[in-house]
Amino acid sequence: MDIEAMFRRARGLHNTLAKSEPQLVRGQVWCHACGDTRKVDSAYCLRHGWPLCCGATMSIDSPQERRKKP
Repeated sequence: MDIEAMFRRARGLHNTLAKSEPQLVRGQVWCHACGDTRKVDSAYCLRHGWPLCCGATMSIDSPQERRKKP
């Protein structure tokens, strides 16, 4: 594999990862503090960072999903 092919493959990594988990596919994040929710482009967020709210990173886990975790 040449260097150009490696760069092309790497550029698609974020899109591939964004399609790998149901929480990323739905493209929604929640604030643990205030409950605010936002629609996001998961691939963009993987490249550039997750949105912040109330001074913290927003979560890909919905409130219902957080309640189920031990």
